[in-house]
Amino acid sequence: MSTSNGEAAITAENVWKTFRVFTDRSTTLKQVIVKKGKGNKFEEFWALKDVSFEVPKGTTFGIIGGNGAGKSTMLKVLSRILVPDKGTVVTRGKMSSLLELGAGFHPELTGRENVFLNGSILGMSKATLKARFDDILAFSGMEKFIDNPVKTYSSGMYARLGFSVAVHVDPEILLVDEVLAVGDEQFQRRCHEKMAEIRADGRTVVFVSHGLGHVQNLCDEAMWLDHGQVQAIGGVSDVVDQYLASVESQYRVDGTGRKRSGSGEAEVVARLEHGGSGHSLVTGQPVDVRFKWVAHEPIDDALFSCFITSVEGHTISGAVSTFQLPVQRLEGEGELVYRIPALPLLPGTYHLAAALGARHSGHVYDSSPDMAVFDVVPGAHHRGDWGHVTLNGTWHVEPKGDAS
Repeated sequence: MSTSNGEAAITAENVWKTFRVFTDRSTTLKQVIVKKGKGNKFEEFWALKDVSFEVPKGTTFGIIGGNGAGKSTMLKVLSRILVPDKGTVVTRGKMSSLLELGAGFHPELTGRENVFLNGSILGMSKATLKARFDDILAFSGMEKFIDNPVKTYSSGMYARLGFSVAVHVDPEILLVDEVLAVGDEQFQRRCHEKMAEIRADGRTVVFVSHGLGHVQNLCDEAMWLDHGQVQAIGGVSDVVDQYLASVESQYRVDGTGRKRSGSGEAEVVARLEHGGSGHSLVTGQPVDVRFKWVAHEPIDDALFSCFITSVEGHTISGAVSTFQLPVQRLEGEGELVYRIPALPLLPGTYHLAAALGARHSGHVYDSSPDMAVFDVVPGAHHRGDWGHVTLNGTWHVEPKGDAS
C-alpha cells in the first residue's frame, strides 16, 4: 500500500469482488421449461482478490495490467457502481467518473439535453451547467452535432461529450477509464492537456489505460493488477518496468505466449536492445532489433523483416533485409541486427512483429505479430509532436520576399 504524509483521497482495504458465470445456458424455450426449478449451474469468478491501496490527495494514480486484470472492475467499485463482496473503499472528496462511453446518456435525447442530464447525475446544478455549457461544448468540438440525438453519435463523439462533461464538474477526484484511447488525434491531445491541467491544480486522478506511455506521462504512482491481484504498487516508472519485464518474460519462453505461423523449416526470435536503463525505450535514442534464427534445414534465399504496430493493430512502419543485405543462406544458428539510429516513435505502447521468409517466392518459414510488447517514453528534448512518429522537422519564419 502507498504511504503518504498527507490525507488519502482514496483508501481501499482488502477488496474482493466476484461475478457469477453461468456454465449451463439453455438455448431453446423447451430447454428452459424442462429445466425450470432445477437451478442454473454457475461458477464464481473473482475479478478482484484482496486488493489494498491508497491514493494520496493530489496524486495521479495509474492502474495497469492486461485484459481481464480487474482494472475496470476496480474503477467501478471506486465509483460505487459495484459494491465489493468483501473489504472497504473510502473516498474523500467530490468525485466524477468517465468509465464507459455513453454512461449516463439517454440515446433518444440530443447532445445538449444529455449534457444537462449527465451533469446533473454528476452533481452539477442546472444553473452551473448553464454557466459552463459553452466551455463544455467548445472543449468537445461538437457544435455541429449538439442538437442531434446521441443515438446517431459515433464512439468518438460519445467520448468527446462524456469527457467534456466529466472534467467540467470540477471534481476533487476524477476516475477515467481508457478515454484517451478513443477519438481522433486532436481530441486525444486536448484530453492530455486537460488531464495535465487537472493534475497541476492538485486534484486526484485515477487513470486506467493499456497505453503505458500515457500512464508514465500522466501518473505519479501506479498499481499493477493481474487476474484481480495486486502485483506491484509504487512509483509509476518502477511499476511499469516490473509489468513490462513480466510481459517480456512471457515472450522469451519458446512456443508460449505468442502467436506463430509459417512452415517451420526455420525459426526466428527478435528482441529490442537499447543502451538505457529500465525496460522503456526513449524517443530519439538508438535501438537495435536483434534477430536470432535457427535453420532446421538449409535456407537459400532468406529474408528477414520486422514491423512496429500500435496497440490498436495498425502498422506504423517496417523494414526488410532485401535492400541492405545480399541473399542470405542460412544453416544452423545465427544472429542478425537491424539498427535504428534514432527511434522516431512517440510515447505509447507498441508491438514488435518479426518474420523470416523466402525472398523470391514469398514463402513464410516463421512469423509472429507479437514478438515483443514495449513502451516508449519521451526523450530529453521532447518536441511536443503528437501521433505515433516524430517528423523531426524544424520551424522557422521566412523573411518577406524570400518565400519561393
